[in-house]
Amino acid sequence: MNPTPQRWWLLGYLRREWPTLGAGSCLMSLRALVLLALPWPMKAIIDNVIFQHPLERWLAPLLASPLRHRVLLLDELALGMLALGGLDALLVYAGNRVLLNAGQRVMFAIRFNLFAHLQRLPLAFHRNRRSGDLNLRMSEDVKQLQDFISSLGIDLLPHAVTVLGMAAVLLLLDWRYALLTLAAAPPLLIITIIFSSKLRHAVRQVRQHDGALNGIAQEILACVQVVQAFSRETHEEERFSAQADKSLRAGQAANRVQAQFGAAMGLAITGATALITWYGALRVLDGRLSAGELLVFLAYLRGFATPARQLAKTGRVSSRALIAMERIGECLAEQSPLTEPEGVLAPPHPVRRISLRQVGFGYQPGQNVLRDISFDLMAGRMVALAGATGSGKTTIVSLVPRFHDPSSGAVLFDGVDSRALPLSYVRQQVALVPQEPALFQATIWENIAYGRLGAGREDALGAARDAGLQPLLDRLPEGIDTMVAERGGGLSGGQRQCVAIARALLSTAPVVILDEPTSSLDAATERQLSAAIARLCRQRAVLIIAHRLSTIIQADEILLLEQGRITERGPHRDLMKRQGAYAQLWTMLHGAHGAGLPQAANQ
Repeated sequence: MNPTPQRWWLLGYLRREWPTLGAGSCLMSLRALVLLALPWPMKAIIDNVIFQHPLERWLAPLLASPLRHRVLLLDELALGMLALGGLDALLVYAGNRVLLNAGQRVMFAIRFNLFAHLQRLPLAFHRNRRSGDLNLRMSEDVKQLQDFISSLGIDLLPHAVTVLGMAAVLLLLDWRYALLTLAAAPPLLIITIIFSSKLRHAVRQVRQHDGALNGIAQEILACVQVVQAFSRETHEEERFSAQADKSLRAGQAANRVQAQFGAAMGLAITGATALITWYGALRVLDGRLSAGELLVFLAYLRGFATPARQLAKTGRVSSRALIAMERIGECLAEQSPLTEPEGVLAPPHPVRRISLRQVGFGYQPGQNVLRDISFDLMAGRMVALAGATGSGKTTIVSLVPRFHDPSSGAVLFDGVDSRALPLSYVRQQVALVPQEPALFQATIWENIAYGRLGAGREDALGAARDAGLQPLLDRLPEGIDTMVAERGGGLSGGQRQCVAIARALLSTAPVVILDEPTSSLDAATERQLSAAIARLCRQRAVLIIAHRLSTIIQADEILLLEQGRITERGPHRDLMKRQGAYAQLWTMLHGAHGAGLPQAANQ
């Protein structure tokens, strides 16, 4: 994707949960203080119970004397250890629950907003993207961010606070020994920086190949009928296997870097532990450090090592989260070229006339596919588009509901440029029946009722009868309550078209666009549909595309398109009299007399 992703977009979502995240952070910071205190009862057991050193002055009034009550002191210290352990468990439970719940709310908001943003991006964006990769961004990439936020609050935050506290305590105990202990931090940091960069690059490759693999799988399964029809199963298996092999190699490369990261971190920690233990033992032998203080140093050294090991273990999680942030940010940074006017209210009434005035359009700059297109749509009038494939018919249709904006000229709604109107208003004025209808996994009546907000089963049933669906419904055991499979599976192409046409008929939109509405219909259903369209024209404007010219013989105006221009226009009778390109096209498709075809009202 080309747009530069917003680098800090995640902070906006975290800011909404700041009170909850702050509470969780406080709980985890308290846990850090508990972790800081955990080694001290053990120090007292060694120094005061075992070696009977006097207690510190501030502890003497609180604990039993090591000289007179050693066992009682041991009991008190053991209970103290249990109390600290219980408090640690309680803080872990409370902090985890608060942070995990906050993380889930953040991820839900991200997933919802990403979905809402994607479905509002123009069709050109979706045509150039694999839907499988977009699905991966909404599911797996969002999940990676959730894991990262959880590990950040639950693991890294308390350990980071603990490390700072440990460093301060060690400096107070023995600053020379503390500096030697803290000297282990820079090598660990250098190792982390080096391998994090390598791991991030490796994970980026994994996500790219996984997205491509998911896209290929979804594409093949969506076209499985074509695959089976041409016996290309083996070919598609090889294509899938080739991409899966790339994904596998990328994953193995990431695993190799992860393993190297863990090994390097472990080796550095082991070396540092050995050196610090050796030096600490010498200071104990010299009498400069007590055995209990050495134990505290070693416990704190382990406390330093724990975040480092945790970072090595979660390095892949962090890298995946950073890549996920990039990939989601790329989608969120995509902007639709269809700008919305600010502060403009929708007109209080449905549109009465849609006019195209000297419209030009090109999918690429300087390469227009439409030139100087002008015509009007109004209630009670049918305008038909005819012409060879690639002449620009479908492009004109896409400009009316503003799937694209014209490069020149304007599409006017009651004299107002559609770009100056709310996009939702523009779309509500048009009911579209595409050439390849899309149906949802729902009942037939629910698919029809989708065309009008609040429509019920009886409304859908009436529209189904008007669209010629009654014979189909009579053959189905559950009739209009029959469940449609995903992408309209279980229905023929003609049946899917009838459902889509019924959906448009049920709509209250004043303009209906039919793109090849009879391409998959038999003659009987076509005649029934033509009658329905004729009834529709009494109340609404109809814009229709048809290669079968018999469908548009009743049109009030037929526009013949050639290479993006209107070369002939008028009703069927007038165009036939001219003996031009339209008449030649009619003769080629239907013969000289068009025997058996319905007679045009204007012929």
